[in-house]
Amino acid sequence: VEAASNVIAAGAEPLAITDCLNYGDPNDPEIFWELHQSVAGMAEACRVFDTPVISGNVSLYNENNGRAIHPTPMVGMVGLVKNLDHVIPTAVQHPGDQVYLVGKTGADFAGSELQKMITGDISGVLNPLDLDQVHTNLTNLLAQMQVGHVASAHDLSEGGLGVALSETLFKTELGLVLDLRFLPATQLFSETPGRLVVTVPAQHAADFAAALGDGARLVGTVTNSHWLAARLADAELNVNVSELQQLW
Repeated sequence: VEAASNVIAAGAEPLAITDCLNYGDPNDPEIFWELHQSVAGMAEACRVFDTPVISGNVSLYNENNGRAIHPTPMVGMVGLVKNLDHVIPTAVQHPGDQVYLVGKTGADFAGSELQKMITGDISGVLNPLDLDQVHTNLTNLLAQMQVGHVASAHDLSEGGLGVALSETLFKTELGLVLDLRFLPATQLFSETPGRLVVTVPAQHAADFAAALGDGARLVGTVTNSHWLAARLADAELNVNVSELQQLW
């Protein structure tokens, strides 16, 4: 799902994947289970996204002093940009553009950057993922990109919404004013898959909102000030982008 989100964020249609499956000793039943579950999950997602696995390899027995690496399936996805005029940049483009959050945000912290930073651990159970809904959202988003209604797009991955919002402003002189009162501050760093931050010129906002339906939520506006300002359910954020970039 993250690979598909990356490809679509650039304005491309996902076509196929290759994989590299990195694990410990598969003679260990738990390691074999990790490998089996990863392959089953990848296969399920590939069926939904219609992206065949056209090549791949494995790297097994990756251990040090009897301790295996974290299970690490790597996915490379190739996509097609049908019209180079519709390649989508990651950074925000114009003051006044509307900011949308595509996809729903849950409390997804297992294996997250936030969990690792706070606890030093990588653990927990991942929440169920509605692949059909994610696919519908991404397909509708790509269609809007292909008719020129999207100014920028950035997928949400490590660090979640907070990191993605910051990254959209780096190397620009622009800012954001956001109403995120439907989220507690902790969920700025949730890593729910299949989400993107998208900016849309005001004249296309109605068409975009109609096309995405419940799959996207209007959350703010691009400004000409170099600040990221957001109201959350239990906090307010108002930070200069230069400071965020230095921290990043």
